[in-house]
Amino acid sequence: MNNRAFNDILGREIKRVREEKGITQEELASRMNVNSQNISSYERGERCPSLFWMNRLYDALDIQPANFTEELYQKLNTELISPNVTVIKPVSKEINNPLTTELDSLSEEIEI
Repeated sequence: MNNRAFNDILGREIKRVREEKGITQEELASRMNVNSQNISSYERGERCPSLFWMNRLYDALDIQPANFTEELYQKLNTELISPNVTVIKPVSKEINNPLTTELDSLSEEIEI
């Protein structure tokens, strides 16, 4: 996957959420304690925020990381990845993963 393409999609998502919240770049920058040029470069896809700055972004926009990343994965799947391939995302151990269940049943049938 091309880093610039990923950064573009991430930047559009940051901008979309910021605008939905009615927050200017300057206001977001102030909440994150960064320069507004940083926010602009994220939204244009020129830079990708580190995990540290993403956490500050979540707090500044008052959003849940899981909701934001879910929407980001959907965009990645539709815009960057072949329709036949899905971006793998972390799955909680508590969630019954259908793929794991299917693989377990196949291994029992084959008797490895």
